[in-house]
Amino acid sequence: MTRPVSRREALRTAATGFGGMALGSIMAWSAEQERPRLYDLKPRQPHFPARAKNVIYLYIGGGPSTIDMFDPKPLLKKFDGQPAPFEIKGRALNGSQQILASPWAFKKCGQSGREVSDLLPHFQKVVDKVAFVRSMTTDRIDHSTAQFTLVTGRGFTGFPALGSWVSYALGTENQNLPAFIAMGDGATIGPRAHSSAWLPPVFSGTSMQADQQAPIYDIKRPENMTEERQSRLLDMVKQLNREQKREHPLDQELEARIANYELAARMQLEALKVADLSTESEATRKLYGIDEPGSGGFGRLCLQARRLVASGVRFVQVYGGGGWDTHSNIQGQLPGLCHRIDQGMSALLTDLDQRGMLKDTLVVWSGEFGRLPTIEAASAQPGGDHNPHGFSMWMAGAGLKRGFDLGTSDDLGYAAVESKAGHADVHATLQHLLGIDYRRNTFLYEGRNESLVGVTPARILQELVA
Repeated sequence: MTRPVSRREALRTAATGFGGMALGSIMAWSAEQERPRLYDLKPRQPHFPARAKNVIYLYIGGGPSTIDMFDPKPLLKKFDGQPAPFEIKGRALNGSQQILASPWAFKKCGQSGREVSDLLPHFQKVVDKVAFVRSMTTDRIDHSTAQFTLVTGRGFTGFPALGSWVSYALGTENQNLPAFIAMGDGATIGPRAHSSAWLPPVFSGTSMQADQQAPIYDIKRPENMTEERQSRLLDMVKQLNREQKREHPLDQELEARIANYELAARMQLEALKVADLSTESEATRKLYGIDEPGSGGFGRLCLQARRLVASGVRFVQVYGGGGWDTHSNIQGQLPGLCHRIDQGMSALLTDLDQRGMLKDTLVVWSGEFGRLPTIEAASAQPGGDHNPHGFSMWMAGAGLKRGFDLGTSDDLGYAAVESKAGHADVHATLQHLLGIDYRRNTFLYEGRNESLVGVTPARILQELVA
């Protein structure tokens, strides 16, 4: 019979274990401190051979209604205006269960025969180039928390964006441009959608516009400052930085600030050059529709994104503008919203493919969630509430299967029912395509190794890979 252990013996034995745990923790911490931290954008080798060299992320913040765009649900017509045949859960702002069918026609397109709404006539021509994930879910139902989850892997503020993790892992090919550039607007969370948070600032997303005269804020030398005077000023700043570094050799944040100053100086010529769309052919300008009313702005951003990745920028995040939160009057709002992005995003796929760049450039299109198939409130101009339970996104390039669908949602487009995927899975897959092991891409923060995925269960969506 086993002898009972006294309380004193149990505490004495456990104390030995606590000491071992503490020693192990100290040794692990010391090893982490000895690991060199990276405060530059020099290109780095991936963990394994990569399929993608660059990423263009089309970020459609606000909750685009993918069941009205490219995930048709014919059964909605049968129940249109009637109570849903099963309970549909939302934020219950008004508690409506009345089905709202899509008022737009869908057309079978390309060799894949996948149906795309008449809202997206340009996308209808390129849909064979993309792979859909039709079973996306998120555990967040409000914009800000869902957008943080979409771009940082956490449903709250204070963590680095996806592009920051990528540039931290791989650096960039062009030392005269940032590794991570964000263009446009449309995120509820604002610039935090491309912030490096506690990663070194050199990995933060640089805001840029498709404006040849001023693509980046304050990028031009002031008119009253000569090149010689600016050169002397920069030399003085470098000298002060060196003095500061000698006095504080362990100040790692200083390294990041120095790197940012040096990059800013180098960008003055390169950024203006890459922003000059006048060098593009008339056929290319027409392809993107950069002079078209309503859609020209986003077309310019997409063309600029292609120029940036062609110049070696690692990660470009393009915002799809605001207005996608169609709680009411979806029939009046969605056509204009789709018109705004349709030609630009479709031209981007065509242009990359024609130039042979789609094979190693990954293009991602996603919002933070979709819209429910029910009206939010009884109204002459109804719309739909947020739907985190089942929505669609798409990816293209980088060796992904063309014309492929992963997963599905139920017959009403309410909830994912097959091959469910979350944002952590997309984050793991995106890093994998870039040759990054998402479990090894870590940074010591507050005593623990943090990563983009964190402790959220994640899997690489291998079904998408050709």
